[in-house]
Amino acid sequence: MSWYSIHKRDLPWRKKENQNFYRIWISEVMLQQTQVKTVIPYYKKFLKKWPNLESFNKASLNEILQQWQGLGYYQRAKNLFLAKEYLKNNKLFLDPTSLKKIPGIGDYISCSIPAILNDYSCGVVDGNIKRVIKRSFDIDENRKDFNKLVGKIAVELTPKENNRDYCQSLMDLANIICKAKLPECSLCPIKDECRSFVNKIEFKKIKSRKKKYKYGVSFIVKFQEEFLIEQNKKKLLQGLYTFPMTDLLEKKKNQSKKNLFKSLIENWKVEKNLLFDHKDLCFVEHTFSHFYLKLLIVKIELSSKMKFKDLMWTKEKKFDVKPKSILVKKVRERI
Repeated sequence: MSWYSIHKRDLPWRKKENQNFYRIWISEVMLQQTQVKTVIPYYKKFLKKWPNLESFNKASLNEILQQWQGLGYYQRAKNLFLAKEYLKNNKLFLDPTSLKKIPGIGDYISCSIPAILNDYSCGVVDGNIKRVIKRSFDIDENRKDFNKLVGKIAVELTPKENNRDYCQSLMDLANIICKAKLPECSLCPIKDECRSFVNKIEFKKIKSRKKKYKYGVSFIVKFQEEFLIEQNKKKLLQGLYTFPMTDLLEKKKNQSKKNLFKSLIENWKVEKNLLFDHKDLCFVEHTFSHFYLKLLIVKIELSSKMKFKDLMWTKEKKFDVKPKSILVKKVRERI
């Protein structure tokens, strides 16, 4: 706690004017699986558009997705929409049990919000805090009860008062000192209590897991000035508007990329009853958090306008205002 009073990070959601449920909630949702430096500009932009829960209550799902473009994990944006709809009809109580009823709020956020706002004494455990406890107590990550044991220790260590600063001090300790890669143990304020340090366990640079490669095809289907788009239903880009796209698949052993693309194109054309000639335009590569994508862009020109289930015709101006992913923006730039 003494270390935190000197070294705590200056973060926008820690400012006095942001100490309310709505603003802490938005920050916690944005910070799920996303780095602080990435979140900060999105957080500021979000609050500028919707400064409070009352203004956010009027937001449509499309508007939320529009603000979320580029932040990834779009299910979070959908959960924000479902959550504010839930809160329109239910009274807000700032305790973990009540908060867990809100869509998108799980064990961590249901504890962190009341701890930060009301100094509620509950064991806050995110990925960062889990790492500090794991190393401090030299717990084997492979043991079956790993998460249960970490949770138990977190609860036992949680102070009856000042949990607000305590849980945030652990988060900062994890980010500044007890980093996943090459922690700076010599600077750590709790090194003498840390079993991993005392037992001289070396933290070598963690090899990041090799990301998989996936492949897919995106179709530019045109009739005069119009082209087809779809509102993506798959979890990865859920709710965002894209050019029609196949599933994103890994290459099978002994399967060539050429044959994989050919099969994706033919299957999609048969499914849509669109048995017209196509032209390969280019490739677009994109990095997601857990895989690399190589996307083939294919163009099909129609001689007459057809109707398709789950696909809609649009023009450039209308497409401009719809929420899209960075991937789709890349495709547009290339074509």
